[in-house]
Amino acid sequence: MNAPLAAGQASAWRARLELGFAPRGQRTRLVGNHHTGPLLVQRAFNPEAGGVCHAYLIHPPAGVVGGDQLELEARVASGAAALITTPSATRFYRSSGATACLEQRLRVAPGASLEWLPQENLLFEGARARISTRIELEGDARFCAWELLCLGRPACGEGFAHGEVDQRLEVTRDGRPLLRERLRPPAAGALRTDGALLRGLAASATLLASGASQAVLDSVRALLGALAASVVASATLLQDLLVCRLLAPHVAPLRAACER
Repeated sequence: MNAPLAAGQASAWRARLELGFAPRGQRTRLVGNHHTGPLLVQRAFNPEAGGVCHAYLIHPPAGVVGGDQLELEARVASGAAALITTPSATRFYRSSGATACLEQRLRVAPGASLEWLPQENLLFEGARARISTRIELEGDARFCAWELLCLGRPACGEGFAHGEVDQRLEVTRDGRPLLRERLRPPAAGALRTDGALLRGLAASATLLASGASQAVLDSVRALLGALAASVVASATLLQDLLVCRLLAPHVAPLRAACER
């Protein structure tokens, strides 16, 4: 199936979604759900015994094209526990020149927890994307998050020789930075086989978790060391922030490793 070309700024989607989670009795509820444009949550669920609220982000156009601007802002109130995910990969189609922008801001209040577990961002050949995720923690707020990225469609034999990606990830606590990183590989060099960039591998993942300790780090390193040779992985500890980085030829082994 051929991916559509962006027809220009006039045909681009602009969408914004604002979510609010708060405790209600023994469960967390989605108490704020406001959207403009095609980015929404139809309903939320509480499938876990602990009352964690699960929300699935839906983008009805089923893909992001050049010029699209999507914004998500989510707040988790004190005492609440939320999990946000997506039902499928976010596909960035090839662009005729304009850049697609996805901005995500997640705020977690003291005594609250957030699991940010979307499926991968999948960049088709020739896509131009800017992806920014900012996680703001207050006090003893806790979170676990992953960001998965695939350049091209390796299962179809498609690479990423043309296009552009600028991915930014930031974590703060009480306004002070815990982590700031940026991935901006040149398209033609992103999958070089000489190991200079991404070790010639198409898929990358970053997993973060707060409240970690040296014992947690040792356990994670042992788990990563047992992975198949096709996955390149490392883990480190920044204060109480666990940071795992993984590379693989495609997304599936990365997702499996993050889930473990």
